[in-house]
Amino acid sequence: MKNSIRNLIITAALVSGILGITNAQTAVSGEFSSDVTLGDAAAFSTPYTGLNISGDGWELSTNLSDGNVNVEEAKYNWAISSAITATFGSQAEPYGIAWGLHRPSNNSYVSAPRDHSISNGVGISTSAYGIGANAFYGDDNYWAARASYDVSAFGINSTVGLSVNSDDAQLIDASTEGSALGIPYESSFEYDLANDGAYWLRGVVTPDFAKGAYGIIGYNSDEEVTYGIGYNASDNLKLATELSGDGDTVIRFSYSF
Repeated sequence: MKNSIRNLIITAALVSGILGITNAQTAVSGEFSSDVTLGDAAAFSTPYTGLNISGDGWELSTNLSDGNVNVEEAKYNWAISSAITATFGSQAEPYGIAWGLHRPSNNSYVSAPRDHSISNGVGISTSAYGIGANAFYGDDNYWAARASYDVSAFGINSTVGLSVNSDDAQLIDASTEGSALGIPYESSFEYDLANDGAYWLRGVVTPDFAKGAYGIIGYNSDEEVTYGIGYNASDNLKLATELSGDGDTVIRFSYSF
């Protein structure tokens, strides 16, 4: 494990160094996490270790899994116009809102609601007047698309989306952020129309008086209730706990840089 992490860091440093010679705007970021599961016995794991290298219009993200360095995304963008962008290479499919939640820095929970998908191909994205459209075309005539609409009213920002792909999948998503009784909150919902009505509902509340602490609660179509608390110790260090319906408690420590 130590050698694998070292190889990941060395690889990222070499790539960023080479690219930095020709692009002074090259940036390197990363994160790693450690989980402690408390059940009948304590168990320890390292669920995510990753590095991201980006520059003007391109991005390379990697993670460490089973001792191997895996490429998540390797993509570059072409701004066709001020409103339309094409993306080439390995990229996240435009399907729902679960992408990125495998990274602790993007996830207030310990768990992710569902898996995400990465494919090689070309993507097109555009947005105007609160309406967004994303399309992807890849190997073997595979395609995926998502349309969304953003609306703000009464201090609440909401987004509603519909995703489809060539495997006959259909997914509705909705997310909101706002304040209730002076307490900021975020919520998200995904409903799978093509998979026996599977759904995932998640919410996060971040009271100002809690000084960086927050609460989470979730529910899904398997009738699993998830709840816990978290704490943003700093801009880089985060602690999250999650208690599932089977009685296990997971504590996650994550650090990003």
